[in-house]
Amino acid sequence: MSGMDVEKVPGRDEVEAGLKWDLSPVYADAAAWEADFARLEEVGAPVAAMEGKLDGAAAALSLFRAEEALDRLLEKLYTFAHLKHDEDTAAAEGQEREDRIRTAYAEWAARCAWITPELASKSEEELRAWADWPGMGPWKRRLEKIVRNKPHVLSAEVETALARVSDVLGAPEQIYSLLTEADMAFPPARDGEGKERELTEGTYRTLLESGDRALRESAFETLLGGYGKVRHVVAATLAGTVKEHAIDASMRHFGSSLEAALFDDRISTAVYNGLIDAAHGALPSFRRYLSLRARKLGLEGDLRMWDVYVPLAGEEEERVPPEEARAWVEAACGPLGEEYGRILGRAFGERWIDWRENRGKATGAYSSGCYDTAPYLLLNSKDRLDDAFTLAHELGHSVHSFLARAAQPHATAEYPIFLAEIASTVNELLLSRHLLSLDRGKAFRVRVLNHLCDQFKGTVFRQVMFAEFERDIHTAVEEGQPLSADWLCARYGEINDAFYGPVVAKGGAIELEWARIPHFYYDFYVYKYATSFCAALVFARRIREGKGVEAYLDMLRGGGSKDPLEALSAAGVDLSRPEVVAAAFAEFGQVLDAFEAALGEA
Repeated sequence: MSGMDVEKVPGRDEVEAGLKWDLSPVYADAAAWEADFARLEEVGAPVAAMEGKLDGAAAALSLFRAEEALDRLLEKLYTFAHLKHDEDTAAAEGQEREDRIRTAYAEWAARCAWITPELASKSEEELRAWADWPGMGPWKRRLEKIVRNKPHVLSAEVETALARVSDVLGAPEQIYSLLTEADMAFPPARDGEGKERELTEGTYRTLLESGDRALRESAFETLLGGYGKVRHVVAATLAGTVKEHAIDASMRHFGSSLEAALFDDRISTAVYNGLIDAAHGALPSFRRYLSLRARKLGLEGDLRMWDVYVPLAGEEEERVPPEEARAWVEAACGPLGEEYGRILGRAFGERWIDWRENRGKATGAYSSGCYDTAPYLLLNSKDRLDDAFTLAHELGHSVHSFLARAAQPHATAEYPIFLAEIASTVNELLLSRHLLSLDRGKAFRVRVLNHLCDQFKGTVFRQVMFAEFERDIHTAVEEGQPLSADWLCARYGEINDAFYGPVVAKGGAIELEWARIPHFYYDFYVYKYATSFCAALVFARRIREGKGVEAYLDMLRGGGSKDPLEALSAAGVDLSRPEVVAAAFAEFGQVLDAFEAALGEA
């Protein structure tokens, strides 16, 4: 490609081995995975044989132990398959292996679908007595949840049928993932001199941070325009997922998809809707930030969506290589104690991290793994300041997983997403404060404060905007409104204007952005980023002051042993109180004051 002046995305084999995760502790090779896959029937048979035989606490205990063995095998098989697939999503071998374990999961879910209905058929008194049976400790919480869920459990026949088609019901999300990660490619973006720049989901954010406005606009319009070419297909996949949520909620006697999604975490719809209302109430501060951005960029009256990511200190001048990012994160997390530091050391030393983008690699970043593996991290680092924050974020998830799995039995180790985003955000906030304490010059301080403002923008305001859109598309389906591409574009454009207007000028391809957000397939996931950020602000402030560290770590160790609001309350944060959310938005104003002052000094 002529005129290219950025580093070309390498193939997987071209990435340095030390910057790729080591999955050999999971399975040494594909043959070892196949050998374990062949054991599924043997391990699962004792579970299937228990159907119709839950005649007492002893039988239930035997079932739970057999079921755990099956679950742990399935989880380990899936972890390896999906991590290998994400190394190169276009590789046929990885696609086939992941498809096989997805199918196996669906088959075993169907064969085990009788369990919850059979348990739910028992009386509340029986189930509570079983929960107190000797040895039932790890599964006591499960039995208590069965009691609570009894009104929403369907017959064994219906649950089995739903389980058998779970793979089919999940097809829209899988189709979307393959379309956007494996099949879609974008034309190059062009800078102000007409030079071509490679455009992928991995390079997109870097290009939007460029000081070349023509390049930013080209990247923004070209990438979203690429989604525009498949908008009808993506609208169909999103509509299929939302309809599945709505049908399932109705069948299970919930008042709405939102109520159903919040039920397991014991979160009320008032908390969800209150968060959206609070964000709208804080929009003056958000627009103050956007106005500052417009002034500093000399774009008053013409600030566009492709201008909201460019750093106000100018383009980043210094690289942050992996070894420096590591040192920063370890120092920032120092107040969390020696145990936390040792786990971070293992993450780096045992190669839990896949650092670099390569052709075909899954986009974005995540922490994954299961009870019997390390908590692996996928990154697509470009050695930027933002990438150091992403490292801190994902390590927050991974250390949380490590602590919970070490402290909890398998049955209660997995924590809800509501808590997950607290651990990751606390790490980011600690890193921000650590970097502000360094003597790296005024421009560096501006960059860190710029990042902190953008963290509020991205983790609170933007995620609440997504949450409002997600609520509205589910409500629309429940009211009989077809989710056509035109309707989705119109509604997304309206919500975006409500948040960014009147400071950001209308126009461009922003109304297509909904088509590139995979979180809309995750069943009311995004609001948890914002609520978690509010809680994380409280924890990070206390940790910096040397207060409540053990209470915070105990919350992480607790995994899923408590409901989210209960776990937070035990650690000293009550998210049911509106003032906690209000305080988070107030802190944004304080950070913005510091940012304005730093810009004046710089």
